[in-house]
Amino acid sequence: RSRSRGGYRRRDHSRSPMSSRRRHVGNRDNPSPSRCLGVFGLSLYTTEKELEKEFGRFGNLEKVQVVLDGHSGRSRGFAFVYFDTEEDAREARDALNGKDLDGKQIRVDYSITKRAHTPTPGMYMGRPTSSSSSRRDYRDDYYGGSRRRSP
Repeated sequence: RSRSRGGYRRRDHSRSPMSSRRRHVGNRDNPSPSRCLGVFGLSLYTTEKELEKEFGRFGNLEKVQVVLDGHSGRSRGFAFVYFDTEEDAREARDALNGKDLDGKQIRVDYSITKRAHTPTPGMYMGRPTSSSSSRRDYRDDYYGGSRRRSP
């Protein structure tokens, strides 16, 4: 939070240069029909092949993409399924929403995501501290104190 003359005030938006680009269009509660379905609440072990098999029963698929964590490579528990036609997507949504897949109840709905998230450089490790410039090197613990350079 940033401090203003009147005390604390909440920042209403991100300061990121990419924050002005909207990723979502429409209403999450009542999304507009489209050929792309969002599949949420997936088991971390559900694969794209399993989704292709399950959703492929309703029509030709253009693409199936399980969203992975960039650092660990594990599933983030949701995916996007792209159908060739909006009608096939509607049938799949109606049939599979609320069903069990790999032991988890899934939610299937039209996607409101317009574009992928902009990747971030590196891993977020929490809020920076005021003493971040004087932070000890993590190798200090391993080498037993401050490290010296060889002559």
